[in-house]
Amino acid sequence: MSSTVHHPRVLWAQRKDVVYLTIELEDAPEATFTDESIDFACVKNDKKYAFHLDFYKPIVVKKTVKSDSKRVSFYILKKADDTVWWERLCKEKGKVNFVHTDFSRFVDEDESEDEKPAHSGMDFSQLGMGGMPGMGGMGGMPGMGGMPGMGGMPDFSAMGGMPGMGGMGGMPDFSAMGGMPGLDSGDHDADHEDGPDDDEE
Repeated sequence: MSSTVHHPRVLWAQRKDVVYLTIELEDAPEATFTDESIDFACVKNDKKYAFHLDFYKPIVVKKTVKSDSKRVSFYILKKADDTVWWERLCKEKGKVNFVHTDFSRFVDEDESEDEKPAHSGMDFSQLGMGGMPGMGGMGGMPGMGGMPGMGGMPDFSAMGGMPGMGGMGGMPDFSAMGGMPGLDSGDHDADHEDGPDDDEE
């Protein structure tokens, strides 16, 4: 067994009253916490893994919550003082090369104060984002062709006698279609927000 000590990747994020901490190591044992620090050590595949970190501010150990999966260990740490927004995970200034910001759960201080966890790591597929009406090609809508998108427009020339037709020679009055699912009059590009590109310690 090698005498080299390896560090597992550690991710962290925070809210007003808690800190999220993830240790990325498969089937890892439980870490040891005090009010001011975390210690971790194990041997995996003949490799030694260990680290010690002093927290930026104290936590309440007895309120620590742990959730395991096969690949990672996830902890929710209760801040002893929920009026303090942590500038970093570790007490000492300077880069710790195995500690990284967990951008899947990251929010800034203002978002946390307003209780808007916009990047809290939710699986948006569970909220219907993958299957909402009108979200995925329009091939299944009445009058539309089989191609995703707008392939196969209906024959508007056959709709001359339908109500709601304006003075455009049989073209439908699209103002009456504002309530149809999947039609958005807004600029889609304006809705996209750029997230952080790089890890921050």
